[in-house]
Formats: sequence, C-alpha cells, structure tokens
Amino acid sequence: MAASVAATTQAARQMLKMMMLANRFDSVTNKVNLISASAGQCRCEMTVEAEQTNMMGTLHGGFIATLVDSLTTVAIMTTPVGVPGVSVDLSVSYLKAAKIGEKITMDAEVTKVGKTLAFTTASLINANGDIVAQGKHIKHIAGKRLLLGEESS
Repeated sequence: MAASVAATTQAARQMLKMMMLANRFDSVTNKVNLISASAGQCRCEMTVEAEQTNMMGTLHGGFIATLVDSLTTVAIMTTPVGVPGVSVDLSVSYLKAAKIGEKITMDAEVTKVGKTLAFTTASLINANGDIVAQGKHIKHIAGKRLLLGEESS
C-alpha cells in the first residue's frame, strides 16, 4: 500500500534534512523548506538570501541548478524506485531574476520512470507567479527499490 501524503511528506523532509546535514555540497540547500510531497512530487519554498546570490544580487544560476538536482531527486525518492540515482542529464532555463528577499516556490515532479532512467521536471516560481527557472533532470536508477517511508517486499 502506498504511503499517505503526510507520511511521504515527513519521510521526504527527513531525506532532505539528511542531505543538508551530510556536510557535503547538498548542504547549500539548508534554507529550503519542504512544504509537501506525494508520489513523484514535492513542493518546497525558500526566501532568497545574500549567500545564494551572484554579484548582481540575484539568485545564482549554479544554486538554481543545485535546487533542480536536489529537489527532483527528492521527487524520485517518493516513487516506488526509492533510490536517488545518478545524474545523466540536467538542463535549466533561466527566465527571470529573483532578488534578495523574494520568496520562491519550487515544484519538482517525476514525469516518467523506466527500467533504468527517471525523467523529472522542476519549476521555480516567484510570489507574483512568474517562472524564475525551469529544469529537466534525467537520472539513472538502479539498485534496491524502496518506497520512501515504507519498505517493499
């Protein structure tokens, strides 16, 4: 039986927290707040801070790419695949600048899971509903398959 939205959200929060606390590069996402997660989806929000910006005072493109990578990985972890996988391809389209103090909502979704590849998309949206960036991420998935929050047999 699939995990409930509340259980999936809680398990996704724990996974995102583990990524942040691992004292690795993913810890740059430490200001991201996971709002909800369900099978193949997650929604997060954050407020842009100076440490996440470039010299122009806008959200850094590399940070945006990291968000796409990390959040689509969380979305994959909420599917029966249950493994983070390895990036095969990641692309980001930067559509609008986000300045310090702006609140950003991020939606990540798994669009297809095959035998060895998972295809995902992500959107970053500002408080006015403008798309700041959109990303596509393909990951190679292999190994033991677990549904986030509950073990399969």
